[in-house]
Amino acid sequence: MGVRHTETNLIVWTRTGETPGVAASPAASSAVSEAQPQGTGAAHRFYDAGDRGCAGGPMDEIAALIRKMERGQTLEIRATDPSVAVDLAAWCRMTGNQLVEQRGDRFWVNKP
Repeated sequence: MGVRHTETNLIVWTRTGETPGVAASPAASSAVSEAQPQGTGAAHRFYDAGDRGCAGGPMDEIAALIRKMERGQTLEIRATDPSVAVDLAAWCRMTGNQLVEQRGDRFWVNKP
């Protein structure tokens, strides 16, 4: 049995040699893009959580994207669920990332 703690989850697995992971919801309709998104133009990556709230899994996907980014890069997030504004701000405080700006359903998070 193994245990791994991520920014948003505690993951437990039992098969020896198996790499732990978080499965995305089959109904997830998120999108990740390397291209410059519309908006401030300052983001290095773009993530679309759609109408999923934090309980629907986007925080795990956001955490994974931020981990892959380099220091000083910015992730633009589009999320229409109102709970994301509160949960994303709290997650940034807990992980040391910086919520740079929020405009409507758009959020810009900087990896310090």
